[in-house]
Amino acid sequence: MDSRVFYSQSGITTNLDDFAEFTRALPSEPKALMEVVRGLLIHEGFVAQRKLRFEPDRMADRDIVGASNVLKRVIEIDPAPLTVERYWRNRIVSFCYQFAVLLCALLREKDVPARTRCGFASYFRQGFWIDHWVVEYWNDGEWVVIDPDAGRDDVPQNEFHNAGEAWILCREGKLDPAVHGNYVLWGWDELRGSLVNDMGALNKVECGSWDWCALIDIPNRENPDKVLDTQLDNLAPLALASCSLDAVIKTYQRQDYLHPPL
Repeated sequence: MDSRVFYSQSGITTNLDDFAEFTRALPSEPKALMEVVRGLLIHEGFVAQRKLRFEPDRMADRDIVGASNVLKRVIEIDPAPLTVERYWRNRIVSFCYQFAVLLCALLREKDVPARTRCGFASYFRQGFWIDHWVVEYWNDGEWVVIDPDAGRDDVPQNEFHNAGEAWILCREGKLDPAVHGNYVLWGWDELRGSLVNDMGALNKVECGSWDWCALIDIPNRENPDKVLDTQLDNLAPLALASCSLDAVIKTYQRQDYLHPPL
């Protein structure tokens, strides 16, 4: 299967057919679309840092799954054209997942091959790899990493590891699992969850959490688990996305534990 064709078409969580009237006039250039997304959403960390006040139902928006649900909520709060940058109070409280899944969906609407990636970024806290979602789009024969949350339009490979890369580096002892996390939770649970999410993303099933995955819901989740981690070792090379797309899809289809209840 041609990955450029596959990733230029929407999936279950990136289908925006119901919003054609809103997306039709948007630019197709990735950097311009990134700025559109950044004008619609506000990160929960920024909300906390600036002590901005939202009602509880607005704070719950950060749990929204799927680009269509994100866009629906954007329009409910403010029906202005999507190119209109919202005042902070009229933005959707989000985290990196919503930024990524919406940008990915908009790129696919413009026939730009794009995919979300779940992994770890080194540019938020020195010496640590923070659990993070970004977008890759196809440009001039390669996948370019763009981060709509941080506003970075070309993230170098040494500053973001997709989940497969992070898993292999930690399993080989080249990186410390304990510095991989989300500011609160660290270690193997974060690595396992990101690997599960990244496999979903490569199959166009983008889900922002992994609480639904019973396989990795074990006691002492932040610690190594010989049996479970050996099983997950089989996923990591696939999540590198350097093997055939057919192998990624077939493995995902065979493993029910990878499928979120969407």
